[in-house]
Amino acid sequence: MHEKPFVIGITGNIASGKSVVRTYLANTGAYTIDADLTAQDTYLPGLPAWREIIEEFGDEVKMPDGQINRGKLGRIVFADPARLARLEAIVHPCVTREILAQIEQCKRKVLVIEAIKLIEAGITAYCDEVWTVAADENLRFQRLVENRGHTDEIAWKKIRSQSPQEDKIFQSDRVIWTNNSYQESYQQTMLALRDLALPVCYKTEEVEYDVSSMQEKDFDWLISVVQEQTKERWNYERIYQLLGVKNVPIIRLDDEPVQSQRLSTRQTLALLTNQYPINSEQVDNHSSIAMLQGWLEGSFQLLIVPHDSTTSKEAWQAGFMPGQDGADFCPRSSYETFLKENGLMPGEVWIKPIQ
Repeated sequence: MHEKPFVIGITGNIASGKSVVRTYLANTGAYTIDADLTAQDTYLPGLPAWREIIEEFGDEVKMPDGQINRGKLGRIVFADPARLARLEAIVHPCVTREILAQIEQCKRKVLVIEAIKLIEAGITAYCDEVWTVAADENLRFQRLVENRGHTDEIAWKKIRSQSPQEDKIFQSDRVIWTNNSYQESYQQTMLALRDLALPVCYKTEEVEYDVSSMQEKDFDWLISVVQEQTKERWNYERIYQLLGVKNVPIIRLDDEPVQSQRLSTRQTLALLTNQYPINSEQVDNHSSIAMLQGWLEGSFQLLIVPHDSTTSKEAWQAGFMPGQDGADFCPRSSYETFLKENGLMPGEVWIKPIQ
């Protein structure tokens, strides 16, 4: 038996910055769940929710390969509150069962659930604390238009279709405001962890090295390394923003940083996208990837590395498999979509299950 994790539920209205706060927490070593992605996986072809959705909404929401056309389904339910309620009645129980299974299996000290309907779906019953991530309505509108490409009409329709964020704030233990800089959002998140006496850094130790969460004390080092490698001039705000979208563990020797890893993630999938510096004098790529596995264990189930990150010989020696085998460990559509979002195909990566 292992100790139950401290469960933090994150909610908030659309474009409030929930995913940024969730990723900040992932960088501290928390196991994180995106309930929206979990919901998508529950209605893959052949699963019970898929069948119910087809029965309820008809074949018009089914694509030629059998998958649900989420864009079309979304337009239907956002235009009709009754049909949205029906969709939620189908999907929410499946999502809740999956979340409870992950809480039961989690071996990390902190588990985070991001869900826009966290309160409405009753998931708060399984949370030790509930946080609302909030931002002014006009700022959320601006984010939808500028960052997600929505028209003004669609952006306001999505915002107005949701209950006021004040309702969520009233039912929450803490509020993280994202109206201003990424730095402010990050520091509010870290302060909340410290108030709860929860870890703000996760570290695994190797023979000579250790791998740990990136800390603010590492920022100057990363800025100098990035400038040397890419000629780009970064500032602190750029790093706070990076920590809100990527996992950025640091490899250290004698407590001094020697290489940073940059990972794109989707639920329990982790894809190595960058290393700074690319080739460290202190540690080679093959060794750094091996150390990275230890840091990911307990939060991720599959490590994915592009072919140019390691040679074929090193990949086979380290137990990696061809990327085409990825669908054996997770839903094929989720895996392939994740790779495509990062400009990759299964034949361009190596994969390794993380125990």
